[in-house]
Amino acid sequence: MKPDEELDQYPILHKGKVYNLLTSLDMTFVEVRAMLDWLEERGAFSATSDDEFMGPGKLFSCRVQGVTFDVDVRGYEVVVLRRSS
Repeated sequence: MKPDEELDQYPILHKGKVYNLLTSLDMTFVEVRAMLDWLEERGAFSATSDDEFMGPGKLFSCRVQGVTFDVDVRGYEVVVLRRSS
């Protein structure tokens, strides 16, 4: 993500939970759902004491559908920062 890029916000309903996805990237529904599943499997959405403080959330590099997404997770907000092959 470049500093001057605007983030688009997408509310995503997935497996009974609503996630707030912010990204400047074009992602397929398959990629989004696979990424959310990957993050859920690793406890990315579990609350911690650090969640009370401002600043970056939990950073993850998740490999799904043959690409890697670098994401910042805070609660159910997922900011997709970068995509690489």
